[in-house]
Amino acid sequence: MGVAKDSATNSPANNPKASLDIEINGIADDAIKKVLMDNITLNNFKEYALTHPAQIPILFRKSEKEIYTLLQPYGYYKPKISTKLTHTESTWHAVFNITLNTPLRITHLEVKVIGPGKDDPIFKTLLANFPLQKGDVLTQAAYEQAKTTLTNQALNAGYLDANLNVHQIRIDNKSYTSTVLLTLDTKGQYRVGKIQLTQKRYDYDLGFIDRITRLKEGEVFTQDKITNANKRLQDSGYFSSAQIIPQLAKRDVKNHLIPLAVNLTAGYSRNYSTGIGYGTFTGPRVSFGTLFRHVTDTGQQFSFNIQASPANSTFQTSYIFPGEDPLHDNWSINAQQSYTQTDSFDERQTNFGVGRMHKYGDWKLTFGIQQYFTSYTTAANSTNERSKYLVPGFTIRYDTTQKDGFWKNGFIWNNVFQVSVNSPFSDQSFIRNAATLTYTFPLDKNWNRVVLNGNFGAIDVDNIQDIAPNFRFYSGGIGNLLGYPYLSQGPKVNGNVTGGKYLATGLVGIEQRIVGNFSTLLYYNLGNATNDLDFHDVEILKAAGIGLSYQTPLGPLMFFLSRTLNQNDRHWRVDFSIGITL
Repeated sequence: MGVAKDSATNSPANNPKASLDIEINGIADDAIKKVLMDNITLNNFKEYALTHPAQIPILFRKSEKEIYTLLQPYGYYKPKISTKLTHTESTWHAVFNITLNTPLRITHLEVKVIGPGKDDPIFKTLLANFPLQKGDVLTQAAYEQAKTTLTNQALNAGYLDANLNVHQIRIDNKSYTSTVLLTLDTKGQYRVGKIQLTQKRYDYDLGFIDRITRLKEGEVFTQDKITNANKRLQDSGYFSSAQIIPQLAKRDVKNHLIPLAVNLTAGYSRNYSTGIGYGTFTGPRVSFGTLFRHVTDTGQQFSFNIQASPANSTFQTSYIFPGEDPLHDNWSINAQQSYTQTDSFDERQTNFGVGRMHKYGDWKLTFGIQQYFTSYTTAANSTNERSKYLVPGFTIRYDTTQKDGFWKNGFIWNNVFQVSVNSPFSDQSFIRNAATLTYTFPLDKNWNRVVLNGNFGAIDVDNIQDIAPNFRFYSGGIGNLLGYPYLSQGPKVNGNVTGGKYLATGLVGIEQRIVGNFSTLLYYNLGNATNDLDFHDVEILKAAGIGLSYQTPLGPLMFFLSRTLNQNDRHWRVDFSIGITL
């Protein structure tokens, strides 16, 4: 260390406007450099030093020693520091030149788990992948993280009384080696004790609640289980409030049991929903729904829903029986009456059946069998036709979308597979598959994203005109083919659209947020319904345009201005929709 003196007669000691500059060199990491500057005495007592200039050399030497200590948490135990302190008529200048040298590494590491949990696979897995390893640079942050990892794992595994009875760092400066010792004493593993259940408004069967919470007396107590059980209760839809509280103050230390208080308030037995809207493809539309959520104390529910518009009206009921996991599987009995009126066909349909739903992570599978009775006319055949179909099938939905900035982004695949065999219950044999794929990803998650959408379908049937329109494929409308009226396009007979055996439409667009909930979409879409896979019987329809959307309390407002691009059919079309969609 060197302290240089200025021989000028007018030193900063006699200058009330004197300043103190501190310079730290040799530290490339700005975060470490900031820690040094924020913690050395010379900087923290700068004003005092300038009013007591005789103390500056003393504070300067103290700060040099502090730098040695401050560098140790980052693994630097043998830095080389040269210093220089000078002053002019108006300024003190303190310089610390630092050479960090080789950081200290962990020479010997000993991490042990003792007590009843020493053979627990959880700790064996942890120790095999411990975040601190021999040869790592010894930093205080890594050491503290290793201790936290050990204790957190113990708490999560039910070892609530576990403690680190050994936690040491031993450093030999002469040999420049280090030893880290950590010993976790697990003590006893706690289990779930008595579960005290309190219910308000309505009581549910205890076995039904157990299937939701998946908590049982005597099983290992972990905070993750409690958190997951709370979330399952809240997500089930049966309760307006739900809380599981571990009674830690009442835990049985001798037998290692923790009682739980489960406080539930059931939701109201009836839930109503209403909606209104308007769309150029449907006209005015309304919806009304009722959910009877407490039909039985085992969670059985009944729902009734109406959705009505000039283009499409549906009356639907469903009775639901919760499965072994009420959140992820159930049985249902359902019935539906629908009326559809488009430029291509008019149809009345009655169907009823049973179904089974399963959820597996991002996957949702629904299996069922439906009996359909239909009455219809088409643009190609004004004679009223009647038909019936017994249709087993399944639906697969894969949804990875997550909130990502302003939008939800990700991938959605929805696939419906249906089969019918000619029998007393079915007028036609067919195999049908329909799929919708949507993929969105951000360019800037708060301002713009790419939107990709596709609709694909195929049906294997002897004569497409002998089957009801709801099993045929048509194109046109929002979500299918913008620029054309709702379900108005496809193969034709004598100039009238009949619907096709196949469907392929696709859209690519860039959505740009404008301000608030407003966004625009520049898009291009193409495709059609067809009876030939090579599309020889139809023209591939193309359109491009711009869309405007806004989220309102009634639902999304959507406005699309499309220009068709086919040589023999160029026109503009406006599509508008607000509120509920059918």
